[in-house]
Amino acid sequence: MSNQAELAAAVAGEDAAIYAYGVTGAMLGGAPRRRALEALRAHQSWRDRMAALMPPGTAPTPAIAYDFPFQVTDREQTDQLAQLVENRLVVVYADLASSSVGDERAEAVLAACECATRAVSWGAPSQAFPHDA
Repeated sequence: MSNQAELAAAVAGEDAAIYAYGVTGAMLGGAPRRRALEALRAHQSWRDRMAALMPPGTAPTPAIAYDFPFQVTDREQTDQLAQLVENRLVVVYADLASSSVGDERAEAVLAACECATRAVSWGAPSQAFPHDA
């Protein structure tokens, strides 16, 4: 079973999340900033883990910048962006889990759970089934 497209989507999604948390983390202070930086580090770790599952040199490279679907200028918008990023990654990791077996599948499920938990921590409603927000 080849799941290189799903792995590439996970790496690309993680790169977008890293960018988003870099922007939002710079706009926040106190506990929300610490939470954003923890999320950034978690996404860096997942990106590296997913890229390591791909043949050398095949992981997608991050974009220089990413467009957000809305302007991010205040706390409410930073929370909305974090929710969106995390919920989109839940879908990406669910797709990866469906194309994986064994330890790789368990890793994808764990990543999806972590993203769903972070989405809720930023104010997203919990959901029974992932969907692209």
